[in-house]
Amino acid sequence: MNIQEQLKSLSIRKTMNTVEINKSIMELNFRKEKLQEEVDGIQEQILFLANLREQQRMDNDERSGQSLFDEMFGG
Repeated sequence: MNIQEQLKSLSIRKTMNTVEINKSIMELNFRKEKLQEEVDGIQEQILFLANLREQQRMDNDERSGQSLFDEMFGG
């Protein structure tokens, strides 16, 4: 849904009175908060996966280092 359609769904028009304007602003702020919560949740998932990837990379590096040590010193 594009912005124009979204605004129409809030029944925004040039002849709105103050109460209607305030109601529409409140609805938009509520939607904005819900979307921000969704963004925050997605960001948490991204950070979790990035940390998991880094941990796996470190584990692989340690294993590679141990293999090299074993090869060099017959371990």
